[in-house]
Amino acid sequence: MPLPRPALSCPHQNPREGAWVRARAVLAAAVLLAAGLFAGAVPAHAATYTFKGVVKGKLTATATPAALGNAWVGAYTNDSSASYVAGAWSAADGTYSFSVPAAGSYKIWITCGNNPCADTYADEWNGDSSGAYNSTPLAVSDAAPTTTYNPQLEAYGTMSGRITNSAGQPVTTAEISASPANGGQYSTVRPDANGYYTLAKVPPNQAYISVRDDSGQRLYTEQYWNGTQGVETYTAATVPPGVKWTNANFVLKNETVLEATVTDPAGAPIAEVGYVPYVFNDATGAWDGPQMGPLTSDANGKIYWRMTVGKKYKICVFDTYYGEPRQYRYKSECYNNAPTIDTAAVLTATAQGQRVQANMQLEVSGLSLSPGRIFAYGSVQAGQTLTVDPGVWGPAPVTLTYQWQRTKGAETTDIAGATAATYTVTAADAGFDIFAKVTGSKAGYASYTDTVHAGQAGADATTASKPFTITGTPSAGNNLTVDHGTLTPTPEFGPYYDWFVNGIPDYRSNTKAFALTTADTGKKVTARLSVHAWPLQPYYGQASVTVAAGTLTAPVPTITGTAKVGATLTANAGTWGPAPVTLAYQWFRSGVAITGATAATYPAVAADLGKTLTVRVTGTKSGFTTAAKTSAATAAVVAGTLTGPTPTVTGTKIVGSTLTASPGTWGPAPVTLAYQWYRGSIAITGATAQTYKLVAADKGTAIKVRVTGTKTAYTALARYSAATALIG
Repeated sequence: MPLPRPALSCPHQNPREGAWVRARAVLAAAVLLAAGLFAGAVPAHAATYTFKGVVKGKLTATATPAALGNAWVGAYTNDSSASYVAGAWSAADGTYSFSVPAAGSYKIWITCGNNPCADTYADEWNGDSSGAYNSTPLAVSDAAPTTTYNPQLEAYGTMSGRITNSAGQPVTTAEISASPANGGQYSTVRPDANGYYTLAKVPPNQAYISVRDDSGQRLYTEQYWNGTQGVETYTAATVPPGVKWTNANFVLKNETVLEATVTDPAGAPIAEVGYVPYVFNDATGAWDGPQMGPLTSDANGKIYWRMTVGKKYKICVFDTYYGEPRQYRYKSECYNNAPTIDTAAVLTATAQGQRVQANMQLEVSGLSLSPGRIFAYGSVQAGQTLTVDPGVWGPAPVTLTYQWQRTKGAETTDIAGATAATYTVTAADAGFDIFAKVTGSKAGYASYTDTVHAGQAGADATTASKPFTITGTPSAGNNLTVDHGTLTPTPEFGPYYDWFVNGIPDYRSNTKAFALTTADTGKKVTARLSVHAWPLQPYYGQASVTVAAGTLTAPVPTITGTAKVGATLTANAGTWGPAPVTLAYQWFRSGVAITGATAATYPAVAADLGKTLTVRVTGTKSGFTTAAKTSAATAAVVAGTLTGPTPTVTGTKIVGSTLTASPGTWGPAPVTLAYQWYRGSIAITGATAQTYKLVAADKGTAIKVRVTGTKTAYTALARYSAATALIG
């Protein structure tokens, strides 16, 4: 049975709890578990420290709790990480017992894990808490080494009902969710085509149960279940164990909203146009923007912003958000055709549920550039050099200009003469935040400016004990590693590293190590690190290397076979690596490449006679430098050897008859054959044809023939037939 993780490993919190809380908890868990540190615990003692008891489940508020088997009871560290220490599964009668390694206080988590009871009972931390944050720890000590704890899991509730709007029409574009007030497991469901829903696994005790419009159009305001009805106030409901709420109906009010539509000159919607809605501050007389962003139009060019009846609003759009690639960029504008917020038209909702329309048709500014991800790094101390890396802009070429700036409060000024990619911090910068501004421009394209923060000059900052570098062999198959020494103070988060290949983010790694592949060959690999440890100024580091081609393992080839005309020689390439490696061959005759001789084997020809032969093997592999190795030379090629059978003589052995020599098959073809006839052992003058007509001088003698084969670059070969019977 698998060991369950604590709920903190993947907490579900109510919508108003920040994501940073979850990140801190997970990171702290990893650090403390690795270090073996348990908050509130004392060093291990010889005694055995034990938690034991009986797990029970309660199906309803009035039901008698019953023993619950196959439930996990585990002890976790009494700190923000809630790291696992020890635990056990309950027996069929609900009993459990386990020991912890040290005295101290522990948080206890009870869960059915993946067992059948998980469909009925909600997880729980001791103290009837759905999350570790608000749980009450239990202690074991030398004085009381055994603690009896009888946990009680409570059954999920259910609720069903219908969701309608103020006109009584069903609402289908909504999500109903129930989330424990202290984090933990949550449930969600959507209504059917008639607005009806049934939500299972409603967490017991305190839970936020909400109905939210998820149409993306802000059609309705959200509501929260308070235990008896839906209300618009953010509130938690008390959920009795196993409660079954029926007719839990919600009537959603229409949202009061600013609905703007952003289009191009042809009336087509423009997606991902940045916008800022402003609301008039009656107390200060200022137009306040939201403390969030970037805000962009949706795929239909729509902008939705909640309004308060009677309040004054203005809206401006800025096509400076570069998300998905787009052909054109558009000029900034405020409603209604106003160049700035000062002259923008005021929008006001006069009634609840009103949708205030604002149509904005933008003029084309130019084609769209593809900006790089700019990054500033270096120490922001007097005398130190800052560098801004603009990233890769396109389509190339793009002209880039730089401007370093000082900022204090709402005031930003350009630093005179600071227009290079580097800037040396001066004493005059002390107390100012330093920014690098990069502007890309290209004929026919809309210029784009991006700004990046380098830090506050002269302020205390996170530091590294060594310069930021990349170590390791920069070639395929090797690992690169970032080295910056020790960061002071130790980051609470991370550190996390960003890697880029030719300026493009590469998500193979977010750690110090980066494995190179053949696809990286010839490319620039960059590592970046940003460390934030408020209230200190951040640390920014960057380094780059160019990936060289890998080196093949290339042995010297050998040649087997006899260096003789007509014989076949074979090149033995040996083992090349890393496999697979593509091999090519080229044979040479005394150092001169032989045309067409590009196979692993080579049959020696007449032109090779008296010459030496070598073979060159060339290995190729993507991401590796091509390698070539040449064999040692053979001995000088000797003449080839002909093959020829013993000839035979046919014909009548009587004076006046003609004899014929049958030479048989000689090789390697073609072979030139010559004939010489003999009377006894004496060559017959002029008898050099394949046939011979017997004359009177032959009577009483035996006749034979010699066949001689010749071929260029081969040793001549002569074969004699057997002598005939005496000629009559």
